Amino acid sequence: MAWSDADVAAPLATVWDYMRLVHAPRRADAILVLGSFDPVAAVHAARLWKQGFAPVIIMSGGIAHRGGLLDTGWDRPEAHVFADKAMGEGVPASAILIEEKAQNTGDNFTLGRAIAEQAGLNTERLIVVAKPYMTRRGYATGRKVWPEVELSMQCEEIGVREYFAREPDPERTLLALVGDLHRIFVYPALGFQIAQERPDVVVAALSRLIDLGYGARLLPGYDVAGCASRK
Repeated sequence: MAWSDADVAAPLATVWDYMRLVHAPRRADAILVLGSFDPVAAVHAARLWKQGFAPVIIMSGGIAHRGGLLDTGWDRPEAHVFADKAMGEGVPASAILIEEKAQNTGDNFTLGRAIAEQAGLNTERLIVVAKPYMTRRGYATGRKVWPEVELSMQCEEIGVREYFAREPDPERTLLALVGDLHRIFVYPALGFQIAQERPDVVVAALSRLIDLGYGARLLPGYDVAGCASRK
C-alpha cells in the first residue's frame, strides 16, 4: 500500500491539515529556518527575506540522525546545505547566520537563540520556516523554549498530494510525519513543547495510519493519543 492509495490518502490529508500551522507573515527581527532533509524551507525563507520581512536568516541544523530514518545522507551540516540554497536564491552570505550543531527541534531554538544573541540581535519577533508538516510541532517547541519571543510560523504554499508526489522517498516521509504527530501529543508531558488541542478526528487518523503500517517512528511507551501506557 502506498501513500497515494485512498485508504492512506484520507487520514494523511486529515493529519496534514492539522500539522500545517501557518500565520500571516509580519515583519520580524530574524527568520529562523529549522533544518531537516527537505531544504525547500530555505527557498521559502529566501523569498521572505527578499520581500523584506526580516534582515537576517538563521539557518539551524547539524549532522543529525546518522543511520536513522531522518538521515539526510549529506556529509555536512544541514545549516550549510540550507545556506547554499538560500544564496542560490539571491540571499547574500552577509545576511545568513549559521547554527551548525542542532540535533533536534529543541536545539534549533536553543542554539538558534544563542546565535542571535551572539550577533547582537534584539529578537522580539521571529519568523520560523519549516517544512509544512513541521510547523505546528515547531511552534509548540518554540513557545516552550523561547517563550518571550512572538513566533510567526511559515512554510511553502503546497498541498499534501503535491508535496508527497515530489518527494524522492514519500514512504519515508510519511513515516517521519506520523512520528512527528505522535511527538506533538507526547512531548508536552515530557516538558519539550506546549500542550495543544488533540482533535478526535486527528487522533483517529493517526491511529488509522499506524494500523496501515506507518508507526515505525512512534515513541515507545505511549498510546496513540500520547498518554503514557500503564505498566
